[in-house]
Amino acid sequence: MERFQDENKWLASFGNIVNIKCPKCTLQAVVKRTFESEFYYRDKKILECKNCHYSVKEGIVKYRAYVDAYCCNNEDKIKFKSQLLNEKPHKIKLKCLICNEIKEFTPYIEEVRFVLNSDTAVVREGCFNAELWYQKEFDESIFWAFNLEHINYLERYIKAELRERSNKGSSSGSLISRLPKFVKEAKNRQKLLKIIERWKK
Repeated sequence: MERFQDENKWLASFGNIVNIKCPKCTLQAVVKRTFESEFYYRDKKILECKNCHYSVKEGIVKYRAYVDAYCCNNEDKIKFKSQLLNEKPHKIKLKCLICNEIKEFTPYIEEVRFVLNSDTAVVREGCFNAELWYQKEFDESIFWAFNLEHINYLERYIKAELRERSNKGSSSGSLISRLPKFVKEAKNRQKLLKIIERWKK
């Protein structure tokens, strides 16, 4: 009889490296901690893909500049909206269609933080909103994992016929205590293990 002892691990215990689908090339990439802080939830992350060499660090900010101003009369405004810029412009030169002169304007600047498009049909990691690499639809739910270490921990739990809770510390917030019902049910054991087997190949 296989036995599993809850180690009181939290989801964050497996969050140092998260396997994701690269938003550029769709191959496997990672979101990983920078360890600029010793505390997991205060630490910054970086998204890296070794396949297409795409890389972006959490907290990256781009800028969009707007101009909505009068030039030579009080009836016709010059309106302008820039594309995303890497640096904040202090002045923007624009041509007035009324007087045909090129003049400088002080733009309104909007800060735009990097985020990927949302898709509620898939599970995403919390920093860049990137789609997890390991996920599979399962009876109107989604079975997912951050990485192979997370998968191995889930596999040990799912295989076990005897599952024991830990008496050390608080187990009410542990990963195992918060698993969805379909993962805990014995009737789904073989189907879930087959998914895990495919993931590990």
